[in-house]
Amino acid sequence: MSSNKVLNKIQGMLDKHFHSIFNNSHFFYTVIFLVALLIISIMSFFQGAGDVIILLATLFSLTFLFFMFEGLILPLDKYLFSIEKKVDYRKGMCLSINFIISLILIVPYFVFGNSSQLVIQFLGWDVILPVFYLIIYFGWNLVQILYLRIGFEQISETVNNKVSDRYSSSKKKEATCLIILILAILIPFLMQLATLSVYLPLFTPPAGDPVDPLVWFVGYNVFIFLIMVVTSWRLFTLHLRSKKNDSINAFSSIFYILIWIIIWFRSFSFINTLQNVVQGSLSLDITTRLIDVLLMVITTIIVLRGLGDKVYDSVLFNKNNMPFFLFSFTLLYFVGQIIMITGAGNLTGIFADRNQINLINNFLIILVTVIFYWVYSENVLEKKGLIIKKHFYPEDVVLVIKDFKQTLENREALNTSKFGDEDLDDFLRSRNLSISEPEPLIELDAPYSPEPETESEPEPFFNDNHDS
Repeated sequence: MSSNKVLNKIQGMLDKHFHSIFNNSHFFYTVIFLVALLIISIMSFFQGAGDVIILLATLFSLTFLFFMFEGLILPLDKYLFSIEKKVDYRKGMCLSINFIISLILIVPYFVFGNSSQLVIQFLGWDVILPVFYLIIYFGWNLVQILYLRIGFEQISETVNNKVSDRYSSSKKKEATCLIILILAILIPFLMQLATLSVYLPLFTPPAGDPVDPLVWFVGYNVFIFLIMVVTSWRLFTLHLRSKKNDSINAFSSIFYILIWIIIWFRSFSFINTLQNVVQGSLSLDITTRLIDVLLMVITTIIVLRGLGDKVYDSVLFNKNNMPFFLFSFTLLYFVGQIIMITGAGNLTGIFADRNQINLINNFLIILVTVIFYWVYSENVLEKKGLIIKKHFYPEDVVLVIKDFKQTLENREALNTSKFGDEDLDDFLRSRNLSISEPEPLIELDAPYSPEPETESEPEPFFNDNHDS
């Protein structure tokens, strides 16, 4: 009995974080998705197989998209998502029908839609599809930090709260936050110095050999240390601004450390790949691959949890059809990397091997992460009220004005019969500040009491907290 409870608990956790893809309702489709990935992976070892890979990926991706839209039709649930069996003939029939429809739509396009056969050449499958898949691949890698920062904020907030709760004295709290700040600045330097000391002998050529690899290695490390200096200065100035605002905190330092863990991993992966290029190795180091996969899994979990909280009440997604969107997207992302090596359509193999892809991918992610930190580190502290705001968005202005009006009313300094809510709304509209249903900064008594909502998580992906 206890083992069943454990299994049920594990199943519930998997269903929650992975949208039921391992449940009986979706297990069959998950297997098909994994088989499609396996087939494409095997074909990636054959140079020149890019056209076939694009065809297969497009077929399976379109098939899963059909399931996504069919999942919105409630009467089809008993055929598409039955929980009695993991595999049954109804699911197989639905899959076959969708796959045949995809074939009917895609095959003619591949036969008659070559760029040489169309007036607008860019619309040819051999041009638009490879470009589209490359955009998905690089785009997803570059925006991962936007989703990882959700977990980073939660960790930083937790540490900051513990520091605040433990030290009631402002001096002790300030001293603790200063120590965390110093550690935050030192840790990235120490990690990169350790990496430099380990790899320096490997890049040092024997006497008489070319020194180009050593020059590249040293130049790259100088670049990383310069980034550390710039971002450390950013962190220090934010610390001073929070101190000036009497809101000293450990949030910004912990957030900085977590950001630099990502940058360091990408830096480590870049150096390790560079060593493979220098040594003439065509394959990535197993450690780099494992850490890369782990990072992708963590990111996927965060994204899935974030999406799950938002899409269930949307018009386009629900708990049954969300996995098919993820299957489709993942296939296209996976193929985006492969076709850079194998070539596809009019896109020849633009990189010689996976090492070159990994080099440019890691370098771009480092740049994007640094730019993101520079912008977001200030933005998030402003939103949390930990530093004085320099930038006000229309929503912020509306909330402040409405809060000020309520303050005047509470102090009986404003005659609401002469200037009420409608007058305020008219004033805001006249200043192009009309925001639909803004929430006040302070909880106030309302003429009606709506029932509290159980899901009160903030809506936008890019802003998780509205702090008073």
